[in-house]
Amino acid sequence: MKTIPYIISIAIAAVGCTKANDDISLTFKVSDPASSTIAVVCGNDVHEITLDSLGQGHFELTDTDAAYLRLFYGMEHKMIYVEKGDRAGISFPGNDFAGSFEFDGDKAPAVEYLNEIVLTALPDGDYALEFGEFHEKIMSKTADALSLLHARDLKGTGRFETMEEGRIRYSFGLQLLMYPMAHVVMAQDPEYRPDENYYEVIRSYSVENPMYADIREYCEFMTESAHVLDPANRLVEELYPKLVAEMKYIAENYSDEKVRQALMHHIAVPYIENFGTDGTEEMSNIYRTYVTLPALRAGFDAACAKWDRKKPGSESADFEAPDIDGKMFSLSDFRGKYVYIDIWATWCVPCMREIPHLRELEKRFEGKNIIFIGLSIDSDKAKWEAKVRSGELSGVQLYLGDKSDFLNAYEVRSIPRFILLDPQGRIIDPRMSRPSSDDTARRLSELTSRA
Repeated sequence: MKTIPYIISIAIAAVGCTKANDDISLTFKVSDPASSTIAVVCGNDVHEITLDSLGQGHFELTDTDAAYLRLFYGMEHKMIYVEKGDRAGISFPGNDFAGSFEFDGDKAPAVEYLNEIVLTALPDGDYALEFGEFHEKIMSKTADALSLLHARDLKGTGRFETMEEGRIRYSFGLQLLMYPMAHVVMAQDPEYRPDENYYEVIRSYSVENPMYADIREYCEFMTESAHVLDPANRLVEELYPKLVAEMKYIAENYSDEKVRQALMHHIAVPYIENFGTDGTEEMSNIYRTYVTLPALRAGFDAACAKWDRKKPGSESADFEAPDIDGKMFSLSDFRGKYVYIDIWATWCVPCMREIPHLRELEKRFEGKNIIFIGLSIDSDKAKWEAKVRSGELSGVQLYLGDKSDFLNAYEVRSIPRFILLDPQGRIIDPRMSRPSSDDTARRLSELTSRA
C-alpha cells in the first residue's frame, strides 16, 4: 500500500478554493500569544499571518466561493468553513488554542460541528471481509455520519450541509479504494483480485460534481479512482508514472472544467512540493495544457519556484570535482569571491573558441575579487587531462564529468555554458554571457569595483 498513504499523508492540503467576487475576511485576536504567527491553509496554499504586539492579525481570502480551512497555531490546529462574503472573528488565549478557540461568524455552527465530530474509519480487521460485506459496513458508517450531520441545526450555514454530505461520502469512499491492497494483507490472501462488482462500486462514486471539487476528500477519491478504473495503468506502482497516468485518464474521461482542473492541480502540486521539479516535464506539460485558472496556475508556479535551483538569488547547487592532481574542490572552497564558471568539453568546438577570450578575461581581472573555474564534462577523463597539461588553459580547472547533479540543477543541455555566482555562493546569472562578449567584461567590472 505505497501510493494510498502518499495521498492521505497530505493532510495539510485542505479543500481547494473557487472563484467569486466577495472576499472572505478573518480577524484574529490572541491573548497572551505563545507564538507570533498563525498558519491558514487553503488547498495547497499556506498563508502565514503575523500577529502584532497586541496579538491581532487579519487575513483576507479573495476570489473564493467556499472553503474548508485549517488554522495552525503551534502544533495544534482547528478546522473552519467559510463562504464568499463571510466576515468572522477568531479568538483564543495563546496557551489554550485547542480548548478556548472561539469562532464568531455566520458559520459558527458548522465550525463547531467540524471540530467536535470525527469521521471514524472501519477497523483494519474489517478489510479481511468479503467485499460485499465490507461495502455494506461502509454504507452503514456513511449513513450514521450523515444522521449526525442532519441532526444539527445547520440551516443558517449557507451550503455547508450539502458540502459536508460530500465530504462524508468520499471520506468513507477512500476506504473502498484501499480495500484490494488491504484485503490481501488482512485476509492473508495474496491471490485476491477485485471482481467487476468492486469496479462498479468505484464507478458509482466517480461522478463529476463541480461543487465537490472544493473538497479535499473528493479530489483524493477521484484522482485515485482514475488509477483504479484505468485498466492499462492500474498495475503501475511507481509514483510518478502512476500520477502521470492518472492525469492522462482525467484529461480523456472527465469533461467538467472545474473538476478536471481541480483534480490535475490536486495531483501535480503536492508531488512538486514533496519531490521537486527534476524529471517532471511530462507532468508539467499535461498540467499547463489543461489547467488554465489563474489561481491554480499561480499555486503550481509557486511550488515549482521553490525547487528552481537556478533562479537568481538562490543558493547555487554544489559540486565535488578534482583538479589535475586529484585534489577535490567544491563551491564552498571559493566563498568570498565572485565565481565565473565555464562548463565545457574538449570535443566542443565553440568551447575551444572561447578559450583565448577567457584567458584575456582572467588576465584583465587578475588581483580582483573574482575567480574563474573551468568544469569539464568530458566522458573521457584522459582527454581532459591532456588538454589541461597542454598549458592552453588557465584559471582553476576541474573535472566534473557528464553525470553530475550540478548539470541537472542548471538544466545544462548545451555547452559552452557560463554561470556567475556572488561571494556567498548565490546565483547572479545562470546563463552568463560568454567571455567573447563585451557585456561580460562590463558586468564583471561593475561587480568587482563594488567588492
